[in-house]
Amino acid sequence: MLEDFLGKKIYVVNCNICDARKVKEEDLSSYEKIIINADTILVNERAKSVLSRLPIICNTDNTLELEGEVSIVSQNGDYEINGSTAVLDNTFLSVNGNVVIKPGTEAVLSSYTAVSVNGSVLCPASLAPFLSRFSVNGSTECYPDDCTVLDAVFTPDAWFPLRARQEAHYYVSEQLRLTDPKLDVSALAARQVRFVTPAALVPEERAAEAVALFDETVKLTVIPAGYAFIPGDAGLEEALLEKYGGRFYLDGSLTIESQNASLLSRLEKPQVTGTVYLPEGLMEAFRQTGAEYGKLEIIKGTSLAGKAMLTLDNALLDASPDGISIRGCGLLRIKKEISPERILELVRTDSCGCILCTPEQKSAMELVSRNAGLIGDLKDKSGSESGGGIFDMLKQAANTRVANADLYVL
Repeated sequence: MLEDFLGKKIYVVNCNICDARKVKEEDLSSYEKIIINADTILVNERAKSVLSRLPIICNTDNTLELEGEVSIVSQNGDYEINGSTAVLDNTFLSVNGNVVIKPGTEAVLSSYTAVSVNGSVLCPASLAPFLSRFSVNGSTECYPDDCTVLDAVFTPDAWFPLRARQEAHYYVSEQLRLTDPKLDVSALAARQVRFVTPAALVPEERAAEAVALFDETVKLTVIPAGYAFIPGDAGLEEALLEKYGGRFYLDGSLTIESQNASLLSRLEKPQVTGTVYLPEGLMEAFRQTGAEYGKLEIIKGTSLAGKAMLTLDNALLDASPDGISIRGCGLLRIKKEISPERILELVRTDSCGCILCTPEQKSAMELVSRNAGLIGDLKDKSGSESGGGIFDMLKQAANTRVANADLYVL
């Protein structure tokens, strides 16, 4: 009687690895629907036959067929395979992160029957044949065996010349930055240190000494003499100018707000590799600085950037009479009290992942938003828009079994 009232059951499995090799049909036959959300599903011939007879929906990036006894290792985070890595024969390795493989690990790699990586893989060139066992959702790079692997973007500090080995080779997968003011580049050159990297960023004062550290294939970017280096995005503020001065090379985007307009007069031909965001009223003053930049974007009134979650209501708009620009917000929730007319007048968004709003607000948000991942309706979960109200929500919860795990054996 209770089953007739609630309806047939639903089984939902959310996991990184779903091991379905020992699945039993009789254990799951009572479910009307079985939904498996997994990075990797492990099956064998028998399991494939059983699953084909069940009402299963599989959402997976990778399905692996493995026969016999297999050990399973799951790593949530970056993983290094080195000579001391302990692994049993016939092991399946799943990594939700980046993998670095060190030289001399042939015996370890031979023990893996399969490897699934949700990230990147960095491997010595001599071990590249082992990558045939890898399923990689990301980039795969090989580096020379005689190199020591450093950070993808590496900035040697003042003490690195003392730590570096004589005639050592170092691998930097993205960019070498010789920007630390205290770094003695000539000391590195004297030790015959070499960097294997696709790109290098070097102050003009050190360029002549720096070219001895890498070969001619490197893309060399030179920071003009007398310029301070700023890594990453920044806002034009008093503290920024006190630390770096008005002549700087900023590797990122620069945001200039109306309240800091007086600081523009202190800029001395700054260089910005990314986008400059500023109010329209400051456009001419900014151009007078002689700045070089990648792009120029007009922001409206108050600027909010890089928020994971943000709720926009009338109170926030009241505090921003010149409007508000929201950039790089993961989840933006628009309160239903804000009229579409006010959205059109005061709001601008750029590169927000998800914007939740009412159906009445949606058209206005689409007009004032750029590069939005999703602009969707904000449903009233207590009413009929959610599919029947609170009763249906309880009914659905009562007949649904949910399993959340890193490794789940079906």
